[in-house]
Amino acid sequence: MGGKVLELESERLKAEGQAIGQVQGEARLGSLITRLIQEQRTEEIPIVSTDATRREQLYKEYNL
Repeated sequence: MGGKVLELESERLKAEGQAIGQVQGEARLGSLITRLIQEQRTEEIPIVSTDATRREQLYKEYNL
């Protein structure tokens, strides 16, 4: 019985962590897009939406 409870709690915590990570990731991408718009680098937006390497480069550039 205790094993099942721990398993269910583990699944709940995992789902909660995934939800928090998704919110943080979306906020980070939103911040990046906002910065690109502010700096009139809108041509980068379609690129960062599909290119993880470029997105990471820009996260580092903007300290995000």
